[in-house]
Amino acid sequence: MSVDQSAIERTARITGQAHQPVHRRILAVALPAILANLTSVLPAIVDTAWVGTTGTRLDLGGIALGSTITGFILWAFSFLRIGTAGFAAQAFGARDESEQRSTLLRALGLAIIFGFALMLLMVPLGMLGFAIFDTGSDALDIAGRYYHIRMFAAPFDLVLYVVIGWLLGRRRVRDMVALQVFLNVLNIALCYLFVVLMGRGVDGAAAATAISIGITCGVGLIIVRTQFRVLSPRGAESRLIESEKLLGLMAVNRDIFLRTFVLMTFLAYLVRVGAGMGDTILAANHILFGFVAIIAQGLDGFAQATETLTGQAIGARDRQRLGRVVWAGSFWGLLFALLVGFGLYKWGVQLLPHFTTDVDVLETARDHFLWIAAAPLVAIWCFQLDGIYFGATRGAEIRNGMMIAAIFGLAASLLLPPFWGNQGIWAALYVFYVMRALPLVFWYRRIPRALAR
Repeated sequence: MSVDQSAIERTARITGQAHQPVHRRILAVALPAILANLTSVLPAIVDTAWVGTTGTRLDLGGIALGSTITGFILWAFSFLRIGTAGFAAQAFGARDESEQRSTLLRALGLAIIFGFALMLLMVPLGMLGFAIFDTGSDALDIAGRYYHIRMFAAPFDLVLYVVIGWLLGRRRVRDMVALQVFLNVLNIALCYLFVVLMGRGVDGAAAATAISIGITCGVGLIIVRTQFRVLSPRGAESRLIESEKLLGLMAVNRDIFLRTFVLMTFLAYLVRVGAGMGDTILAANHILFGFVAIIAQGLDGFAQATETLTGQAIGARDRQRLGRVVWAGSFWGLLFALLVGFGLYKWGVQLLPHFTTDVDVLETARDHFLWIAAAPLVAIWCFQLDGIYFGATRGAEIRNGMMIAAIFGLAASLLLPPFWGNQGIWAALYVFYVMRALPLVFWYRRIPRALAR
């Protein structure tokens, strides 16, 4: 088959996908993405479950602080996934195969540079993080061991962000799901081996996750290389260092980095406020924040579907398709939030004993679980709007909206806990959710207006 015939067939396939009913396309991306996203938080959930049921309250607190600081540093670079997905989706929607190649290579270059920089700066970053979280808890030493073991896999984490983002942007959702399932099956097996069978505790949990990330990164690069080679290379190398593209990528990544940094700073601050209330609150909140992470990744599946299809609509400069994507994504996202909220309200508390055997920690978690059950209905709007703006690569609005939300959330976290205790921490999180969404609602009209130019 000639190159021209292959190109014609690929174009026909893309065109056929574009004319599928938008609801079907949303679900085709969202449902596998939810599965992939849920498996992406399982390493931390598995660490918590194994350590929480085999260790002590102090071990659980150490996991809480160690994973918070590690997650803060690594997830600050999640712009590598988000930005890559947005630009890859736009190139896919425009049927520009050489730009799809260039997008991957640019992002991989950044991931490698940032990953090795994190390894070099691992010790001073850790010292800063633990100084911020030093509330006198004995769990800090345990957290330090978890952090240093886990951070050795930092370059692999960042490269994996790029791989997943590129696959998502090109609607290779099955490959993305397979990769995430592989990661978590491997992590569960290694965690069971190191923590339960070998009795290595927190150190074993961190090592299991780090090794799993490294192996999965290698598998992901093999998958991407296979797809990369069939794309047309015409002009890709010269466009790789094209100043306009590089500046655009850096600008969006800078804004998304600042947005994510503010997000993680606020969430880490809530963890610190809880740590100041004692090891019981720290451990209970860590379990509850695990549920928040699961909810977030589920909601983010529909946000990612909206992001991918928004990027493709903008790449095709199709304003009507953009409108259909926004409404369909919001409908399914809200329906999913309602189902998840109802399920948590009816049965969620029954899951708590799987994470700890400490009676005080269990009782504290039960007392605050209503906040978790209601979270999907409050959070769905900011997730959906994030997906729209990420797909449109509107980095400035994403950054500014997050800063506004953080200001209101920080004010609530300072004012409410002194009067309402740990309930005030969760109320502050809700304020943060609401204020993440409101600015993006007011600015939305800028996106379709830009397509009319």
